[in-house]
Amino acid sequence: MLKLSMLIISLFYFIFILPKYYSWFFTMNFLFSSTPIFILSMMIPSNDLISFNQYFSINSSSMLLILLSLWISSLMIMSSSSILMLKSNSLFISISILMFLILFLSFSTNNLFIFFIFFESSLIPIFSMIMIWGYQPERLQASLYLIIYTISASLPLLLMIFFIYKFNMHLNMFMYNWIFPKSYFSNFFWVMMLIAFLVKLPMFMFHLWLPKAHVEAPVAGSMILAGVLLKLGSYGVLRLSELFQFMNKFISIILIPVCLIGSTIINIICLRQTDLKALIAYSSVSHMAILLGGTLTSSSWGWMGMIILMIAHGLTSSALFYMINILYLSFNTRSIFLMKGMLIMFPMFSFWWLIMNMFNMSIPPSINFLSEIMIFSSLIPISSFLLIFMSTTMFFSAAYSFYIYSSSQHGNFLSYLNNINSIPSISFISIMLHFFPLLFLMFKMSCFF
Repeated sequence: MLKLSMLIISLFYFIFILPKYYSWFFTMNFLFSSTPIFILSMMIPSNDLISFNQYFSINSSSMLLILLSLWISSLMIMSSSSILMLKSNSLFISISILMFLILFLSFSTNNLFIFFIFFESSLIPIFSMIMIWGYQPERLQASLYLIIYTISASLPLLLMIFFIYKFNMHLNMFMYNWIFPKSYFSNFFWVMMLIAFLVKLPMFMFHLWLPKAHVEAPVAGSMILAGVLLKLGSYGVLRLSELFQFMNKFISIILIPVCLIGSTIINIICLRQTDLKALIAYSSVSHMAILLGGTLTSSSWGWMGMIILMIAHGLTSSALFYMINILYLSFNTRSIFLMKGMLIMFPMFSFWWLIMNMFNMSIPPSINFLSEIMIFSSLIPISSFLLIFMSTTMFFSAAYSFYIYSSSQHGNFLSYLNNINSIPSISFISIMLHFFPLLFLMFKMSCFF
């Protein structure tokens, strides 16, 4: 673990001594070439645990999220080749590698307090990306929303970590002999622990910071935020749910209906959006609500569906945000009302836009579809009344996906948009690198079981 961390840190040295082009090329190739090494060295059975020392251990779920972090980080740098021409090129690559290092340590630690430290440290790189490379002056407001929401919600978690340590005298998340303090306020204490992760997901009603952050973030920030950072919240809920399953029985009765109702409301909001980036940001909130519902079931079927959905949504949402950035660079706008007739102008791009929208709406036989079916089937035993909200959520999810595609691809091209830029060929490579893992996992479902 220490050797691997030092190897990643050594990248910072090469980034600043190499010329601009070579530093970007070297970093991107290093991250991509590391992926098969991770896959070969970390192919462990689902029930096994690899311990590096008393503070760092990984199992199958954390291994999958580390691989997702590595892959999205590589694509994030590859997709930001336009920053190559800027003076802040080395700074951007350093922040990207710092982001991956924080995510790697977050998913590989078994200590709850260390996880909390890296959980909060992940704010620093994404805050820097929004503030330095954001598009508009409103990025200051978006950054403040991000910081205030997450830090204020994390303070109760920090207090509860010290409180629980007093009872258990350890914070190892893979030791299942934890004692939760029983009192009249037990449910309140449990909510205080969860609220930091519910804001990070984000859960419906705590989601106001996410659309603002996405709209103002550069393409790299949106890709890593939707692809991996949101999964830190769901990973935290998963780890705590495994330790205190008996506490979930009381809270899930309230939170699961709120998640499904919120998912339906967010899907309706998606139908009212005109900014493509804001629309995909709201769609991430809807998917995270379904993911949270599966986590709170405290069933192995729901947890497995939640892990699959994390991987599927991470790749799909990252691809969609990247494709929206391509459209923005071509049309100089993200408005659905102004982008028309792309099916005629960019037929190959229109094809990939359709494919990624199909994955986003969880069409069979995608892993997105499998994960949602697993989560919904784990929710039915709780209450058959939830079927109403499950069906409406799936219906409106398909509705806004068709709305995105038909509004942007069909129709007549607006003649007054004269400065349309062509789509470079390298863009399709990045899109395909998002698609191939989704295709591979469709035929290799044993990776999850």
